[in-house]
Amino acid sequence: MFAGGVNSIGRIALGAALCALLHAQPISKQAFFEAVEQNSINLVQNKAQFQSLLESQRATNSWESPYTEIDTGFVKNALGKNEVSVTALVMLRPKLPWVQTLLHKSLRTQIEQYDKAYKLYKELAYISAKRLYLSYTLTKEKYNVAMQRESNFYHQLQIAKAKLDAGSMSKKDYISFNNSYLDAKLLKMQTQTQLLELQRVLHQLLGLVEAHTINQDKVDDEILDGLHDVVVDDLNFAYTHIEPESAYKQLETSPYLDILALQARNYQTNAKLANRDRFEAFELGGGIAHSESSDGAQLRFSIPLPVTPKNTHLKRKWLALHSGSVREGEITKNNLLVSVDSYLDQLESKKSFIELQQENIQNKKDLVEMGKIAYESQKISLFEYLAYQNSYMDSIITLADAKLEYIGIQSLLEETLGKMIGEPQ
Repeated sequence: MFAGGVNSIGRIALGAALCALLHAQPISKQAFFEAVEQNSINLVQNKAQFQSLLESQRATNSWESPYTEIDTGFVKNALGKNEVSVTALVMLRPKLPWVQTLLHKSLRTQIEQYDKAYKLYKELAYISAKRLYLSYTLTKEKYNVAMQRESNFYHQLQIAKAKLDAGSMSKKDYISFNNSYLDAKLLKMQTQTQLLELQRVLHQLLGLVEAHTINQDKVDDEILDGLHDVVVDDLNFAYTHIEPESAYKQLETSPYLDILALQARNYQTNAKLANRDRFEAFELGGGIAHSESSDGAQLRFSIPLPVTPKNTHLKRKWLALHSGSVREGEITKNNLLVSVDSYLDQLESKKSFIELQQENIQNKKDLVEMGKIAYESQKISLFEYLAYQNSYMDSIITLADAKLEYIGIQSLLEETLGKMIGEPQ
């Protein structure tokens, strides 16, 4: 009862957090991940599937229901007269003790395996959600740059139109301005589509069914308003800080390897079970035999004769699966080590690219400022000045794309380790 109250309080708190989100207030990182867990179809399905498999195993471990066996007939008494005879037996089909022990061991192993598997799936869902949100924030940056570029070209296009009408600009130069404006508008629309798709998936992950449909005539105004934008506190782009030795140490307790080890252990238990459970159809019962002249107790046993190779083949089946799981674990460990090394190298390479690109952006920003002075003093043409602006904005977009690639590699590293880096478990 107390646990149910705690869960209810948690759901109320989460609902309040999501309600705040719908009114342009940032939500906490904890509320974000809790919403992801509650609204992930894969997690819901996995949890139900695991619970179903455990209940199925518990059913297998249970005894079969007892049944009653009643026989009627005629027997002769000591005087040679026929009498009605009734035999009533209660029959049991027990699990033998040496079988029951292994069944319980298998169940404990499966519970541990499913628990680790669910925790792993939950971590993978968190990693995917974090990547999605960071992709969304970086795409917002690209969208804002694209909007600024479109606005700049639109403003310059209006000036060019006035010059064309005044006869101080050629038709060719005006068409050139118009083409640049249309290119900028197309880029903005393309980025807008990407942003809308990321926003849709975020709303689904967070269960934001109350978000209003965007008015297509006011997309620029509504796409990032309080009803549609998603902001999570303290969840920002950051470099991964993990030493190779620390990553290798984490792989020693990798959930992937733990799950495979538990799977192999369960196969081994099932192999022992197949070897021992040769009397699965064993039955015993007791009751009374009643007639008009006498009563007596009666026992009955049904003992199978395990003379066929059925259980031998079952044992070999489980041993083959055990051997395969052990080998799969060895291969998986090697693959994880190779992947971790590669992803750490890729992250360092991409980090260097980002830092160099940031320096490049600063240089191009300085060029834009100098170009503005030169343009205002009529030392360079408007086309040349706009080229400086375009190069500067292209660099900002390239930086955002590089960061998107970085968080993609970062997510792959986290998925390989089976947990988020630097985040609470």
